[in-house]
Amino acid sequence: MLLYRKFLATVAASLLVAVPSRPNVIPLGMVTHAERAHLGVVEASVGSTIFDGDRLSTDIGGVLRISSNALTLQLDARSSVILRHAAAPEANVQAELGSGTLTFSSGQAANIAVLADDASIRPAGHDSTMAQIWVVSQKELRIYAQRGALNFSYHGDSKMIPEGTKCRVLLDPSEREVAAVSESDNGGRNAVKRPAKFILIAISAMAAVTIPTIIRALESPDRP
Repeated sequence: MLLYRKFLATVAASLLVAVPSRPNVIPLGMVTHAERAHLGVVEASVGSTIFDGDRLSTDIGGVLRISSNALTLQLDARSSVILRHAAAPEANVQAELGSGTLTFSSGQAANIAVLADDASIRPAGHDSTMAQIWVVSQKELRIYAQRGALNFSYHGDSKMIPEGTKCRVLLDPSEREVAAVSESDNGGRNAVKRPAKFILIAISAMAAVTIPTIIRALESPDRP
């Protein structure tokens, strides 16, 4: 009986040694506000922790807000995003926006890269930044650089979006779209080279009313 117990103890010890230790999992943030929102397939609730690869979504009339160190994200109604630890050195968090509208506010201690329709949008520097990205379709985005400049890149081409700019972005524009923008250009501001991988068209405040308003709750902790 004693030998049998020693045998079981030896087997148990070998199994514990064979099982690899689980690496530390660093959370990406925590839900601070949720209405008609989901974390994966379950209903999101205040206090839920967000980890790498988590999918967040909202229904009609929904809103979801998460916060982490010097970074706040908000999903408006009928939106979806997947959050990941960014592999790129210039960002801490990568947000893959699948549909709808994402607003982010980042302080100097945090940075973010938003992927939408294969395009990348991120703060141009390390200053406090607030911006909003809206996926209109697979070929069109609306971007509002409310505070701080943004760097927009798509398939190897990039362009700066100055602070305070609201713009419409056409991806892989047709020759007809390129011609239309060039013909309507005033003073060369929206001049387009052919062929163009994307077109950034600055829009006035009146034309941009369809971009949802950024709420005060998203103000960065670094700049209240």
